[in-house]
Amino acid sequence: MKKVFFSLLLIIMVTSLFAGVQEKLEQFGKDNGMVYVKPLVTAFGTTMNTGLFNTAKVLKPFAFGLNVNTMLAFVPDEDKIFTAIRPDLYIVHPTTSDTIFVYNDPELESATVFGEDGATFVHNTDLDDPILLALLGLSQEDVNSLDISLPNGANLPVVPFLMPQFNLGLPFGNEIMIRGFPKVEINKDIGDLGFWGVGLKHSVSQYIPLIPIDIAAQVAFQNLYVGDILTFSNFNANLEVSKKLLMWTLYTGVGYDKTNVTAEYDYTYQTLNQDNEIVSLEQEIKFDVDGENEIRATAGIRYSLLLLKLYADYTISKYSVFNAGIGVSF
Repeated sequence: MKKVFFSLLLIIMVTSLFAGVQEKLEQFGKDNGMVYVKPLVTAFGTTMNTGLFNTAKVLKPFAFGLNVNTMLAFVPDEDKIFTAIRPDLYIVHPTTSDTIFVYNDPELESATVFGEDGATFVHNTDLDDPILLALLGLSQEDVNSLDISLPNGANLPVVPFLMPQFNLGLPFGNEIMIRGFPKVEINKDIGDLGFWGVGLKHSVSQYIPLIPIDIAAQVAFQNLYVGDILTFSNFNANLEVSKKLLMWTLYTGVGYDKTNVTAEYDYTYQTLNQDNEIVSLEQEIKFDVDGENEIRATAGIRYSLLLLKLYADYTISKYSVFNAGIGVSF
């Protein structure tokens, strides 16, 4: 059962997105790479902070529950494209001393990690002049090799995620949450994939006598590792309210998310040196990007049949998320 679960998890995550992220990101310098990957940070920050609760009622001391959440984050159209900036390369004409930029367009609209078609920075047609090429000691093939084709995106309208979760009731109206899976090697190109998260929920309604609803506050910290290239860090704080009516539980909540990713990779590119010679250089790239998932509002419904729990909810955020789950409580 455990092997089937992890296989399903890895198929959903890797085939839909991560299989090509590392290779594509390594084709970007720092500035363009940060914007290319930012929607990924927002999407996974939103999904990872989803499904943290399906009721505001805290488990009784040492009671426990097991849940599996399945999430779908919807990617807005504006996050499928970004404005790519050309490398700031130019040459000085040997006879006229005019400045000639290597690339025609200073900016191009290209695909983000969720977009479709990547743009191409084409070299300046002024460089095709045979006389100029002779003066520079370059061939037409040399100049053509400077063209930069930015990678395509994954062309995804939604981002899926699947997450197991364990909850344990503690004394004094507290409940601890543990979710995640151990590091598993996907392949040699991607490396290890791993995730862990912990959270603490505290009953607020226990301090309000005779209140007909359950109220709780919760904080959670989560990390996702994708090989050696991406590390996601997540924080969530939320206030939850729920009301049980027979076998049905209506629940809602508002929360604050903070997501950050650290990216680290090697970028190899061709450029012109001071002598107007085409050379290949390798640059170590490292940067941090914050997601745009901050304020969220969630509403959902849960059905209970003995120990079995079935639930679904919808979250409004930068990326709206639909979540459905199944669990058991003891």
